[in-house]
Amino acid sequence: MLNHFYKKTCQGAVLAAVLCSGFAHADVSISEGWLRAVPPVSPTMAGYLTVTNNGASSVKIMGASSEVAGHTMLHSMKTLEDGTRKMGHLHHIMLEPGESFSLSPGGDHLMLMKLQRVPQPGESVTVCLMPAEGDAICADLPVLRERPSAF
Repeated sequence: MLNHFYKKTCQGAVLAAVLCSGFAHADVSISEGWLRAVPPVSPTMAGYLTVTNNGASSVKIMGASSEVAGHTMLHSMKTLEDGTRKMGHLHHIMLEPGESFSLSPGGDHLMLMKLQRVPQPGESVTVCLMPAEGDAICADLPVLRERPSAF
């Protein structure tokens, strides 16, 4: 009888852990996502999206990943005093409750590098944002030649 109790208690604890870990960032969403189509020989491509924290606690996005890229980075785009623009590594995105952050053409963006294959227009590619804590936040982004007019 006691063995049955421990078995049920352990099963309940495992179920609770699985359910809680699966919902760690259920309130963080990705919208308006897309990847810019590139020539078939390109080793890189850029991605754009809006990430929104609809939850009650802060979320720190530390990086990104994609199934088609050997390396995916958050990139910043800054205009220098002389008017030139400089791209660099964006180390993290901090989202307070209710905040959104857009990665958009001409500004901060995703950079998919070391492409294992070059996705073609019309395909969708899974891109995941990696929070400091909890599960990855993933979305399928379409590959498009131009920015959608709906965004």
